[in-house]
Amino acid sequence: MTISSIFRLEGIVPRLRSRTKDELFRELVGCLSPLCPGVSKDALLTGLHEREKLMTTGIARHIALPHTHVPGLGKTIGLLGVSREGIDYQSLDGEPVHLVFCLVGDDSQPDAHIKVLRSLALLLTNPEFYPSMMRAKGPRDIATTLEQFEALTAKAFS
Repeated sequence: MTISSIFRLEGIVPRLRSRTKDELFRELVGCLSPLCPGVSKDALLTGLHEREKLMTTGIARHIALPHTHVPGLGKTIGLLGVSREGIDYQSLDGEPVHLVFCLVGDDSQPDAHIKVLRSLALLLTNPEFYPSMMRAKGPRDIATTLEQFEALTAKAFS
């Protein structure tokens, strides 16, 4: 399973409109809903909020990884959003979030979800990743940039 197979072109939002975490979660759910057939918007929204109560998923360097699990999804779905203005996310570093990697996994497949989070963590170790993603324009350019950094990371850690 690759990062680019989870964060596919149809799951890329190049211009998030939200300015707060609550607005963002509603926006994410609106975008995720068509990608998660059979999963209610309420279940997605509740799941994101419940996970966030444990600890912020605004991990640092302007990046957030909100995630949840739902029953019956059958796979892991990703949504990648970019905020040019920044989102007040109550991140660990106190800085606004500009890149959002949202994951929705199946309750019965927690290992798949963990593998994606681990792969994302490796991508984020590259200091050029964030600036390059922020320079990318449009869904296709963002997807291509993600694929390029995924290939670089695979080489570096193989």
